[in-house]
Amino acid sequence: MAAIAVMEEEGPGGFSVRKVAALIGCDVMAVLYHTKSKEGLERAMADALNARLVPVDPEAPWRTRLAELAWQYRALALTFPKTFPLLLRFWVTGPADYRHAEMVYQALEDAGLPDEEVVDCCFGWYASVLGLAAAEAGGLLQPASAEMLAEVESLSPADYPITVRLLPAFRAQQDGRSFALMVEATLAGIERTLVDR
Repeated sequence: MAAIAVMEEEGPGGFSVRKVAALIGCDVMAVLYHTKSKEGLERAMADALNARLVPVDPEAPWRTRLAELAWQYRALALTFPKTFPLLLRFWVTGPADYRHAEMVYQALEDAGLPDEEVVDCCFGWYASVLGLAAAEAGGLLQPASAEMLAEVESLSPADYPITVRLLPAFRAQQDGRSFALMVEATLAGIERTLVDR
């Protein structure tokens, strides 16, 4: 989709309907005719990203389904880091998003949650997974750079004893490990609600 290409090239600050129209060789009004507004275009872009996700096996255990979907969102965020944050803006992006939400609802129902908790856990799961994926794409969950490690090395152990002590752990950080740990923690938390009944 041309709009996604513009977003990835220009970023949110440089993105415009005019640039999308120029890339596809049409008038701005033609783009707006189909999307109604810039927000409508951005919602369509988010749904186009959602359409790239592959349905998970409905016969797999519920935790496996949610974990597989989470890893697909991570891959999407790392592939389209400037467009991916649009998924955090809309309650639902469109048809593709509804299809994936249906898979999440089914997994949570199969876990044994009642309807109210299916809704709440679905929102929480999406907030956790999309937030983690966006954070990693933005750099927060990626292993520390040499510059960041050097900055921690220069800290006073008297002032920052734990941060300095954790330096070997920061150096050992692996790509995707924080994401994996937090997805597992989210799924364990959902499972814990069933045990605590």
